[in-house]
Amino acid sequence: MLHCGLSLLLYKNYMGNNNKIKVLVVGGAGYIGGAVTDILIAKKIPFSVYDKLVYEHQYLKPVDFIYGDIRDYKKLKSILSKYTHVIWLAAIVGDPGCQIDEWMTRAVNVEPVKWLTKNYKGRILFASTCSVYGKSNSMLTESSPTNPLSLYARSKLEVESVLVKHPNVLMYRIGTAYGVSDYHARVRMDLAVNLLSFKAIDEGKLTYFGGTQWRPFIHVKDIAMAFVNGLDNSAKGIYNLTTENCQIQDLAKRIGNLTKSKIETTEQPFQDERNYHVNTDKAKRAGLLNGLKYNLEHGIKEMALLASSNRASSKEPIHHNEKHLAGLMKDGKKIWSK
Repeated sequence: MLHCGLSLLLYKNYMGNNNKIKVLVVGGAGYIGGAVTDILIAKKIPFSVYDKLVYEHQYLKPVDFIYGDIRDYKKLKSILSKYTHVIWLAAIVGDPGCQIDEWMTRAVNVEPVKWLTKNYKGRILFASTCSVYGKSNSMLTESSPTNPLSLYARSKLEVESVLVKHPNVLMYRIGTAYGVSDYHARVRMDLAVNLLSFKAIDEGKLTYFGGTQWRPFIHVKDIAMAFVNGLDNSAKGIYNLTTENCQIQDLAKRIGNLTKSKIETTEQPFQDERNYHVNTDKAKRAGLLNGLKYNLEHGIKEMALLASSNRASSKEPIHHNEKHLAGLMKDGKKIWSK
């Protein structure tokens, strides 16, 4: 177990004596993890981050940090008993990234979670995806038929079928994330709101095809709040997690209005066939959406500010899961060895 001495000292100082809950945030150095850990700090909930830093060269947030691969079962088993809750965020996320190497996708997205269900008895909070619904014109609830159109969605659906057998698990089918996570995690630019907002600023116009496709959207900080809400909540099973359903054409118009960019349509076919909007009544009744407060306008403005002040670039591979992973593979760095 590797710890940064300064981080561990600061961690002990702000955590106090809260021993009721102790959380292991697996993938806590990532996009969603950055927001989750900020809220845990604010609420003085003891936690550790377990992460391999695939997308980072260092981890500077002053919290308890364990460097580790989620396939290192010996290491995980040696520490799991110290935690009452596991928030499992680690995965290869997104359709393009998962298509790079099917073996690697299963090795990361499926097998470690199967192992977890057999070797951990505490509460598990798991990040699934609304992508499991695939394509539908109906308003979808958790009991609606699934229709995964990608390896990414299939991997998440397979894991759901295993996790549902665990006695204490909460699974979120998360909508398309957007926004700034925290001051340490990278900004993802392979997400619709983030990328389109940057393009609107960089190019002065926004081009989209069709636009009638529906997507459920949610700010990354609201995703994080829902996970923290689930720690001392008795809710179990599958819950849709989103704050707003929006058609792509409406999203483009809202981005155009806020960034004062020209909106154009194109005849070029849109490659992504997904089309779904989801109902979150079940999560609301369970109190899992308490405290969620961000909207699309907030996220668009965040991205516009980053773009207009050159604080980030939408073109750097590190901000795109597929490009970054493909670059590592091209350089001969087998991230997860067989």
